[in-house]
Amino acid sequence: MTAYGSGEPRASASRIGDGAHGEPRALAVEAAAGIARLEGYLLARRVRTEAAEAGDVFAERFPWLGPQERSEIARAFAREHLAARRRMLRDAVTRADELRREYGDRYDRLRRRLLAVALGATGAATVVVSLAVRGVG
Repeated sequence: MTAYGSGEPRASASRIGDGAHGEPRALAVEAAAGIARLEGYLLARRVRTEAAEAGDVFAERFPWLGPQERSEIARAFAREHLAARRRMLRDAVTRADELRREYGDRYDRLRRRLLAVALGATGAATVVVSLAVRGVG
């Protein structure tokens, strides 16, 4: 039997997910990357379609223009629409990076403070216990 008519034998159930060198994790990562690329492609197609539709709607506001002129207006509007979406996306990515750095720095400071408090508390508890042991003995 062949897998999807490719002429290659179908993988047995024990080998499914093994990856190229018996690494199921590598196959999962590759599949996730492929899905992400597909989602990106579909999103880009949808955004282009929305831009073209928005351009058509905008151009219809000018009924006195000829079909060629309306078509050019629609294409220009769609280009501007896409450029604005790219700017917004770029700004969102930039802000996300800034927030990631900011919160990463805060987390590092908090972790250092917590470690200092834990070490201080451990040291204080050690001193108290040693004094208590010396006082009893």
